[in-house]
Amino acid sequence: MKSDDLKSAYIIIRFIQGICIAVFIFGGMWHGTEILQLTLPQFMMLYGAGGAILSEMIARIMMHLLKKK
Repeated sequence: MKSDDLKSAYIIIRFIQGICIAVFIFGGMWHGTEILQLTLPQFMMLYGAGGAILSEMIARIMMHLLKKK
């Protein structure tokens, strides 16, 4: 991949991470119904945190690749 492509992908991953963190915070404040034995806030917190962690790992790998070039 080109350096510019990696930089664009890095920015996109960070944007996704921001959305996941926002979902996590929103889930912490929300009082909802049960979904798969979880309340809606628990459901949102679980998947929001998971997405934030995954996108952080991907962003760090991409930054490592950018620094190599």
